[in-house]
Amino acid sequence: MNGLGLSTRAAVARLALGRSLALGALPEEGVDAKGLEIPAQILFSTQDIMVWVGLIVTHAVRHADKPLNSSDAFRAAVRSHWHRGASLLMEDWLAANEDYDRFVETLINRRASLPEIAERGGAVPSVKQPTESTDISGELLKALSDIGITGEARGYTHGPRVTRYKILLPDINQFDKLRRGLERLGLVLGLNGALPSVSPGDEAKTVFIDVPRPVDTWKNTGFSDLKAWCADAPDDPNRLTVFPGVDVMGKPFSFDLASAPHVLVGGATGMGKSVCVHALILSLLLKHSPSTLQLALIDPKQVEFAVYADSEFLYGGAVVSDAAKARDQIRALVQEMESRYAQFAKAGASSIAEARAKGIRLPFIVVFIEELADLIVQNRDVETHIVRLAQKARAAGIHLVLATQRPDAKTFSGLIRSNIPARIALTVQKASESSIILDETGAESLLGRGDMLIKTTGSSPVRVHGVYIARTDAQEQVRRQRAPMRA
Repeated sequence: MNGLGLSTRAAVARLALGRSLALGALPEEGVDAKGLEIPAQILFSTQDIMVWVGLIVTHAVRHADKPLNSSDAFRAAVRSHWHRGASLLMEDWLAANEDYDRFVETLINRRASLPEIAERGGAVPSVKQPTESTDISGELLKALSDIGITGEARGYTHGPRVTRYKILLPDINQFDKLRRGLERLGLVLGLNGALPSVSPGDEAKTVFIDVPRPVDTWKNTGFSDLKAWCADAPDDPNRLTVFPGVDVMGKPFSFDLASAPHVLVGGATGMGKSVCVHALILSLLLKHSPSTLQLALIDPKQVEFAVYADSEFLYGGAVVSDAAKARDQIRALVQEMESRYAQFAKAGASSIAEARAKGIRLPFIVVFIEELADLIVQNRDVETHIVRLAQKARAAGIHLVLATQRPDAKTFSGLIRSNIPARIALTVQKASESSIILDETGAESLLGRGDMLIKTTGSSPVRVHGVYIARTDAQEQVRRQRAPMRA
């Protein structure tokens, strides 16, 4: 009540009911016993009670197996909607960082996305989404005008998943207004929940607006593309070049993990996080031999890295899935780091590159942890060793890639975050999760299916569409690299 500025519990409950009624079927689990009961005559007024009854009954007809044919069933439905809606509103409140204005803007935007009058038995009409061959410059300018922004179209370019429109803003002061109005712009364009994005243009007073296209018009990249990129990249044993995908215009995007020097990869389940990790691993395998690279693969989930079990690149000779063995391997890596620095001191070197120049042959060691949250929950003390590696291991040629599908402050502490400068954020559910990964919002508005924001040291986030790696691709690469060694 205090956060929303509402005077009664009934007003909060009605808001929660509306939040739930906009969604699909109610979950099967029951509701908790928190809160106080509200008499029906207070919850619903005599003026609107029939509207609420109609909404709740209609929702049950559309989404429930059983109709609401008794007062007890109706009362249970009200409680379930109230419970779900209150939980979702609390998530909205936290996602807005408990900022009243941002929270209210969320509610307003959600309300604006609902039709005033729904077609009977049909979908809500929307602006036709652009196909790859479609130029919607006119519709885009009209949509900009609808949200109070004047612009001039200066051309467009089709990328793999979005079409980039170059727009001149005669009044550059409207740029901030445009960034704040992207949700409404997506609504006017009929993008069905997807959001356009905006970035500075390549000429004075211009901006780029990237408009998502339907999935069936996307151009995807695969393992054959990754192999071609790696073949074209310069051979340098002191670089760890990785290719997570292509930029919004379809150009291969790469960065040097040795300079990164550590990376966090985060994203919701099913959004492409694991595929991204495989793309990083295969990039390294395609550019290195076991004499210049070793992989320490830690997989608490016991499923993602099994495909590399026979690889000649494995540090310690095996993929680690047991929590105790994972802790032991991370401790061994700390000892390896200290041992390398002792060798460097004797040789008068300060880094792995200098040591190699002096004839000390040491491979890079890249540590991939598939689910950081699971590992830390099982072994809280392992976090101390991970932080130590993140702080000191770069010059020793040891680099971390930490992946998680649960980016929260409890499992990804500020001490780890401050020492992992490079970030890859795939689609997340909340703006707060994007902030944990990137230190800024934006990942909550991505398109899924490998769409990501990559932030390397000292740079702004770059949008990248991930390369698709199938399990058979990894198997093929491991088998191919083992064959000449056996021969």
